Amino acid sequence: MVTNKQIAEIFAKTADLLEIKGENPFKVRAYRNAARMLENSSKDFNKLVKEGFDLTKLPGIGHDLSEYIKEIVNTGKFHKLEELKKEIPQGLIELLSIEGLGPKRVKLLYESFGIKNMDELKKYALNGELEKLPGFGPKLVEKILKGVKQLKKAGIRFLWAEVEEVAYELKDYLLDFEGVEIVDIAGSFRRKKESVGDLDILVIAKDYPKVSEYFVKFPKVKEVYSKGLTRSTVFLENDLQVDLRAVAKESYAAALHYFTGSKAHNIEIRKLAIQKGLKINEYGVYRGNEIIASQTEEDVYKSVGLEYIEPELRENRGEIEAALNKSLPNLVNKDDIQGVFEYVKNTKEIDNALLNATKNHFEYIIFNLSENIDELTDYIKSLKCEIKLITSIQTEIDKNGEIEIKKVFKNVDLITGVMQKCDLDYETQTKRYINALKNPYLKILLRPSMREVLKKEEIDVDWELVFDTAKQNKKILEINSNPRFLDLNDVLIKKGIEKKCMFLLSNFKNDCKYGLFQARRGWCEKDNILNTLSYKQLKNFLNF
Repeated sequence: MVTNKQIAEIFAKTADLLEIKGENPFKVRAYRNAARMLENSSKDFNKLVKEGFDLTKLPGIGHDLSEYIKEIVNTGKFHKLEELKKEIPQGLIELLSIEGLGPKRVKLLYESFGIKNMDELKKYALNGELEKLPGFGPKLVEKILKGVKQLKKAGIRFLWAEVEEVAYELKDYLLDFEGVEIVDIAGSFRRKKESVGDLDILVIAKDYPKVSEYFVKFPKVKEVYSKGLTRSTVFLENDLQVDLRAVAKESYAAALHYFTGSKAHNIEIRKLAIQKGLKINEYGVYRGNEIIASQTEEDVYKSVGLEYIEPELRENRGEIEAALNKSLPNLVNKDDIQGVFEYVKNTKEIDNALLNATKNHFEYIIFNLSENIDELTDYIKSLKCEIKLITSIQTEIDKNGEIEIKKVFKNVDLITGVMQKCDLDYETQTKRYINALKNPYLKILLRPSMREVLKKEEIDVDWELVFDTAKQNKKILEINSNPRFLDLNDVLIKKGIEKKCMFLLSNFKNDCKYGLFQARRGWCEKDNILNTLSYKQLKNFLNF
């Protein structure tokens, strides 16, 4: 099976190679737009093609793109990309990421010196040969050398939770400097994306050069890449890139919107602006030379006819159409949570969870037990407190989708299940999920897709059928809050929302915040999350 992400990667690579070849920029842009659309779509294009669905009925898909998608789904390859690979060395693609090297210059480097990778580029930059080419002056060569160094660190991604502490530490550090008025972290960090490649920090300050000097002296800075009048870049001890940008007070909201992204979201906003005879950029929204919006993000959106869109939704996954139709989701928030789901293995973890739930005034705790079950259920029963205590037993789901319950455990309210690791084909894996979700004993499917962020993709199944079955059988799907897993991912959560599934936020270290971020990115409202129910509503829903 070919996934949306794989199809998107093929189109993105096609765009890269066309750009190096010097093709029409409109053609290049068309492939990039197709890649973004596919990666962010909640539709399963593999399934649609197999079912014979007319793809041209979907927004943004014409006849040619429809045929290309069919070709990739049916063959796993794209003939145009295969032809380009024969013409252009693969190593040239990464050179486009270096500031100052557009496709024409990359082509010139290749034709003049046969340069086809970063190491060869660095060699010719250091020995002075590059300066012999037209347009390659000393300043550009210096920029290229810096770009090679920076590019070798690019591509590294970090879990959102891995950079959380240093991000807020940096923010506080900057706010401590005299004359700094506002500091905000934009980019994928603000959108609460599960992983980030760098940090974009915006600052309003009376004297930016002094702030820049202070910024580069942050104790965890390992290397200063650049210091400029409006932007400075450093690498931290863990190789995380941080960009600090000076922003004028009168343009702050426009800049915050622009640098929050995503790129695909911003492109669509600019299209709306053009339709209204406006221009929008990081400085404001303009009608001619007049700024008509820049003070608040709400004003920026209002200027193009939209309601305010929460940062977590800004991925061009239908949020703009929803804003136009005034049908944006009222995203779930922490105050909506009435009870918690805790993984516990011993009495100490139970005590910690109870203490945390009491402090946060939760109405109930679901304790999920996978070992020492008799001992822990007896201990939970012995506890005297106002919080309602619920026990769930974690079982394994075998390759056939069966749950083995060796005995009936006393004092157990719920049965949860997690998939055993099995190497199965698409159809068999799907049947396994369907069998499990039809099991009358199973209430909650844990870590539904068995993914691991940045390391392991989700299991390949017919998710539309899985979500339909979960809905029909009143099964709950977990949104795991461990930042390593965040399972389900945001795209699948949104697909489940469209199928009217119910989700459960579990806790990680007595907190569900990372899962909550994921739920919000997946368009979850309060009614989509099980633990926003009261204890009475929960009992009625789960029938225990």
